Amino acid sequence: MTSRAFTDYIHHIGDRTDLFLAVAAHTGARRALYPGSYLDLTPSYALPDVTYLDSDARARKAFADPAAPALATRHRHYPQNPRITFVPGDYTRTLTELPAAEWDLAISLYAGPVSEHVTRCLKPGGWLLANNSHADAGLAHLDPAYRLAAAIHHRTGHYRLTTDNLDRYLQPKTPPHATRRQLHTTGKGIAYTHPTTAYLFQHAPHSM
Repeated sequence: MTSRAFTDYIHHIGDRTDLFLAVAAHTGARRALYPGSYLDLTPSYALPDVTYLDSDARARKAFADPAAPALATRHRHYPQNPRITFVPGDYTRTLTELPAAEWDLAISLYAGPVSEHVTRCLKPGGWLLANNSHADAGLAHLDPAYRLAAAIHHRTGHYRLTTDNLDRYLQPKTPPHATRRQLHTTGKGIAYTHPTTAYLFQHAPHSM
């Protein structure tokens, strides 16, 4: 059963619905792009229009099944039926084929340097949700196309966004901050003085 594939995966990684609800409430985003999504369907529980992108054949098969929109419909936190689009492929190449400036929010969780490839797909003033697992938060921090807009904390099953004292985040424990080349070489994030679960950046095209 395809729905079981989604629910088993969500149970394995932890249900991120509250994370996406918090981000949607803060940003007003309705259309999201999720490169490297695999079987994480929870953005569609919080946002009505989500484009998923992954190279894994199991993800392609699962999202092609009507069980995906049916499951999202059962868990949705918005009135309309969910719109789910799946794009097969490697995001480092496939994102160049997608429309520019179409999405409110890009999601980068445990998938590598998504920020470097997804920028053109974001609307001006759009948002990037990233964590530090594969250094993408650090890469976005170094990218003049983005500015840190909020830090996201996760405790006892709840997500909380803060916009206070943002200059204390993304400060390396051992200065100076790693360069883009160093982050690509290691493929993992560095240690920060105030680590947090995820970071919300805003696309600032005027800085490019």
